[in-house]
Amino acid sequence: MSFADPFLGNVRVIAQLEAKLRRGRLPHALIFTGPEGVGKRTCALRIAKTLQCEKHESPPCGACAQCRKIERGHHADVSTLTLEGDASQIKIEQIRKLRSTLEFEPLEGVAKVYLIDPAERMTEAASNALLKALEEPPAATYFFLITANSQELKATIRSRSQTYHFSPVPLEDIRKAGIADERVVRWSQGSIGRAMRTDAEELLSEREMLLEFLETVMTARDEALAGLLAASAELARSKEDYRDRIRILGVLVSDLMFLEVGLDHRLVNVDIRERLENLRNSVSMERIVQIGDCLKFIEVNLKYHVHRQMMADRLALTLNPSTAELLHDKPWEYR
Repeated sequence: MSFADPFLGNVRVIAQLEAKLRRGRLPHALIFTGPEGVGKRTCALRIAKTLQCEKHESPPCGACAQCRKIERGHHADVSTLTLEGDASQIKIEQIRKLRSTLEFEPLEGVAKVYLIDPAERMTEAASNALLKALEEPPAATYFFLITANSQELKATIRSRSQTYHFSPVPLEDIRKAGIADERVVRWSQGSIGRAMRTDAEELLSEREMLLEFLETVMTARDEALAGLLAASAELARSKEDYRDRIRILGVLVSDLMFLEVGLDHRLVNVDIRERLENLRNSVSMERIVQIGDCLKFIEVNLKYHVHRQMMADRLALTLNPSTAELLHDKPWEYR
């Protein structure tokens, strides 16, 4: 049995990390970058277990006290820094607390491991404080920076770390993992974590609501402005569901684009193809691209405190060909 078992996908990355562990050449700072739910955090914790495992095994035994404590999140020498409460960023106080523990020897293991997730959410001050820790890390100390996009990290942090790119898991591997509903497999878009969390019935219910939203606002006349804003109010009503709803809209719009350019094999929503084709016939490719840019703009900025209703209103106006002219078709710029 190898370190890679039972990982799904990213065979080359896992093999590289296993080789470094075997030779005792693991870097002190590693950046794991890639889409959500493709194994970045799982891999980091597997490495932490391998470093601390009482049986010194690769893969780790999973049964010793060290492995069990890491699994439960109770190991004194394996710490995770993440967003606290409703905060949108990892703050300098969190990094200062991390740095205050660096000078001490491991309390119960043989190494100190720090996971920073999501690393791209560190404030400028927090990033600078972490940089000082990365410049001269103590022996047997390892930092794992987990991020969806390594380019959002400071260049100086990237230069002091080794970056490993994680890719979406092949859909066939997700099927082999026991995900039986083909709609869930396709909606996972290569994220095994998302596939395992998805409730098929809830997904279909949300998809129907959002498809009706698209059908309403993309075909409404300009005199129906009040109706557009009412539809956007429904979209923005739930803070908890807002991010997922934007993602679902993004998948639906991507399917419109695939139909437009003849990439039928990439369709996610194959079971509602006819409705998607009817919707595609009502808009141009240029409009689909603009709508996709708008959704991407919202998705990127959701990591900050944004006004959901204002974003939803802007989306509704962008979706409708008549009201879109009120926006002067200005390109969307990402933060």
